[in-house]
Amino acid sequence: MKRLIEFDVLRAVLLLMMVVNHSPSQLRRFTDQPLGFFTTAEAFVFVSALLAGMLFRRRAEKDGFTTARLSTVRRAWRIYRAHLLTLAFAFMIGSFFSTDFPGVRNMLDHYLANQWMAIPASLVLLLRPPLMDILPMYILFSLLTPVAFLVARKWGWKIVILLSAVVWLVSQARVVDLLALACSDISYVQLGPFDLLAWQFLWICGLFFGQHFQGNGSVVTLPRFCTIGFGFLSVGFLAWRWSSTWTGIDPNINTWLLDKWHLGILRLINFLVTGWVVSRCLRLPKSWEIPLRPLSQIGRQMLPVFCCQICLSILLVCGIESRNCPEWLIAFLVICQVVTVFLLAWFFETRSQERASRNQELKNASGSPQFVGSRHSTGNAVFSPEPLTS
Repeated sequence: MKRLIEFDVLRAVLLLMMVVNHSPSQLRRFTDQPLGFFTTAEAFVFVSALLAGMLFRRRAEKDGFTTARLSTVRRAWRIYRAHLLTLAFAFMIGSFFSTDFPGVRNMLDHYLANQWMAIPASLVLLLRPPLMDILPMYILFSLLTPVAFLVARKWGWKIVILLSAVVWLVSQARVVDLLALACSDISYVQLGPFDLLAWQFLWICGLFFGQHFQGNGSVVTLPRFCTIGFGFLSVGFLAWRWSSTWTGIDPNINTWLLDKWHLGILRLINFLVTGWVVSRCLRLPKSWEIPLRPLSQIGRQMLPVFCCQICLSILLVCGIESRNCPEWLIAFLVICQVVTVFLLAWFFETRSQERASRNQELKNASGSPQFVGSRHSTGNAVFSPEPLTS
């Protein structure tokens, strides 16, 4: 079955922007919130949930709810293993180079304060160092997916959306901040800046649109005046975003309505209306598939490439913070890291194709309809672990 190249390309663009955003470079001015008051994190979470909803409903209808639930749990396990490898790399850097690079101490201070307790805490996702807090969120939200579909089967998606909205509303009272404050004296607990009680609403919305797309073959339709209104709203947010850059007044700081970590209401509206407008232009012409192949490779190999880039970002940030590097050198290093995204995607894609060829040969030799070993490269993708039909 053919994958949806639109989502592979979209995820690749988001990953390239994320690489720049994670660097202490002035290039971030062009990649951090370019379309309004939202970042690549919001887009990553929503697109991931959209694809998860599509896949879960398709598998549930084909093989049953239990099979779909087990597949989702296995996907969460794959992400968890990748997260552990990323943590192992970071902890190794922290153990051996903390005295040579002050930047390491700044990033891994919770780990270095109590290493023997930090390791088991990280295993249960209580320790989420900077740059390594996104995968734990995907793990927990992946486990939330079967629960959402189970509730939807019994009471409908309106109840699921309503419950999720109530939890988001509770999160605006800064409940997670109070919990973090209570754990501030425990060195091996670092929950990260993302308020999961707030961000789960974005995930649930993505699941809803994803399962609707899978079931009806089209995106949810809205009246024409709504689409026009969304267009004007997205343009207004875009103008506000870039005008604030030139005036030097950051609305993200001045109002909780645009708060990122707690997903303020204006930020949420900004993302949803802009996402709707972008989705109208997302369908790519078939003739673009070949020139966009390097980007689609990144999308297909998202999980291994994502983890490698997190490790490279850790090295870059720690090294730059430990040295007084000129801006041109920082920009050059960031551009080099962006190039490695394409190289790593090509490497993992080649390996996956070779593995698929060997599996096919073994299947033909044995006459068995089952594959031996792992599946094609789609099994590695964080956000789209199976082929997607167009």
